[in-house]
Amino acid sequence: MKDDRRASIRLFFALWPDEPARTALLDVRDGSLRDARPTHPHDLHLTLVFLGDVDVDRMSCIEAAADDVVLDGFELMLEQLETWPRQRVLVASPGEPPPALFNLVSQLQHNLLPCGIQPEQRRYRPHVTLARKAPKVPRRALQIAWPAREFVLVRSGVAGRNGGGYQVLRRWPLD
Repeated sequence: MKDDRRASIRLFFALWPDEPARTALLDVRDGSLRDARPTHPHDLHLTLVFLGDVDVDRMSCIEAAADDVVLDGFELMLEQLETWPRQRVLVASPGEPPPALFNLVSQLQHNLLPCGIQPEQRRYRPHVTLARKAPKVPRRALQIAWPAREFVLVRSGVAGRNGGGYQVLRRWPLD
């Protein structure tokens, strides 16, 4: 009997922090943890588009969608630290996200349509998850500069080289 199950992988596009931004995020996270489950240091990211479980045979279409993005790099400022109580996550987020961030998300969503990947219906809320199962902390101001010079395609649910649960599969420069 033939097995009709296709191999699938769980994917998302993201901004991946450079070392200065990662270090600043870790400093904020470590200074704010109280009985929370911290995000692995090498898993810190800002999701652009969540793809979910996709058939591996769609990879070339997904990569072509990213190849067609035309956008210069931009500066992302993470300006607030807060807990999202319903989700119980500690997040760092931009106060006023730059238009280039929304442009990047929009281009990816549009370019993925021919791959059969529909945009999520919920409103896009850019953030970096610092910890899960987090108790409520008072909102406070941050000043973390994150130069967005590339975006990445990430596979989740695998052990990465650095011990996290994500693996960067490919990078695209923003220039």
